[in-house]
Amino acid sequence: MKIPFSLVLLPLLAASLYAAKIDEKIQHTSKQLNETKQTYTSLNSKLEATASKIIQQKQIIGTQQEKISTLVEQLQSKESVYQSNKMTLKGLETQQTLLTKTQNDIEQRLVFAIARNTSISLLVNDDRAKEADAIITEEALKLHLKQINQEIKELNALFVANNEKIAGLSSQTTVLKKSIAIIDQEKNKVIETKKENEKAIAKLEQEKKLYKKSLNKILNQQRSLQNTLANLNIIKRESLKPKKVPVHATKKPGSKPVPEDVKQAVAEYSPSNVAKYSGERTISPLDGYSVTKSFGPYTDPVYGIKIFNDSVSLRPNDPDAKVKSVLNGKVIFAKTTAMLENVVIIEHDNGLHTIYAHLDKIAPTVEVGKRLKQGSIIGRVGRELMFQVTQRNAHIDPLQVIR
Repeated sequence: MKIPFSLVLLPLLAASLYAAKIDEKIQHTSKQLNETKQTYTSLNSKLEATASKIIQQKQIIGTQQEKISTLVEQLQSKESVYQSNKMTLKGLETQQTLLTKTQNDIEQRLVFAIARNTSISLLVNDDRAKEADAIITEEALKLHLKQINQEIKELNALFVANNEKIAGLSSQTTVLKKSIAIIDQEKNKVIETKKENEKAIAKLEQEKKLYKKSLNKILNQQRSLQNTLANLNIIKRESLKPKKVPVHATKKPGSKPVPEDVKQAVAEYSPSNVAKYSGERTISPLDGYSVTKSFGPYTDPVYGIKIFNDSVSLRPNDPDAKVKSVLNGKVIFAKTTAMLENVVIIEHDNGLHTIYAHLDKIAPTVEVGKRLKQGSIIGRVGRELMFQVTQRNAHIDPLQVIR
């Protein structure tokens, strides 16, 4: 019996329409992914580096707070002595000023007395002066000279005594100034440490702000990839519906309060079902690599909340490493995106899909609809490959699939 040509053509037309719808969905999903220019690799590295900085900064602040407390206690114990020394110093400086003035007066009187002494001595010893009736008699001059010498002696003793007092006050003043300077130095240390503390806190707040922003981007990125898979009917939309699980329920004691926008991002993203892989292990997408981020839940080091990672991040041992298809399959997505860079999704048997994101470039031979053999080169990566595996609407740990 001959089959009508129209019946043969109908399935072909249906398949063609289905492929067109898939292409349309892929293009639509690609537009949704163009939300940010930050790549997963840089976000992940930045997140880890910033978390480490925040923890270090918290330790620095803790040390500075202890230092401030110690210095404040020391200053409080010395405050009464400090104030007493300042008052004593002020009094000593006033006395020293008066003594110096007195010393200057004594010095002037002493100079004047010596000058008088010299003048009278010259008159007493001058024969011509003795003969002059108009000048005071020799006996009177000698008596006056004796009085002047006594005055000089007294002034000299007073000058020496006053000088000793000034020296004593100077010594005492020096000791007090040193004592006051030490406490002033300690006060300046407290002020400087407080300034450093304020700077450290401001820096920490800025780093936390950037960290929170990066964390939100990673969560949104995961959500975006889930949307991509949903649009391609790899996972069901129902699995993306937010689950009402309070974030604080998984929060570690002593961690920082979780900001509302981070709570919202965590609440809005909940992973699909997780299944265990039962098939045979296959080749790895990279010849040599190290795992930088594992599959499954992990605890955020700053906020202490649990976040689910439904992929693995693999860092290649060699730069510009080749990325291979781990199984035979058909390419259903091969696009450059802003958030995930270059992404390739391959459909395999038994409802299995592998996702390769953050490729530096996609191989020119890779096209949507093309069938690839196991080990085929699909692109190259230099920094980090984001590798994900799903099977029948469930996520699988990629490390269970590859050997």
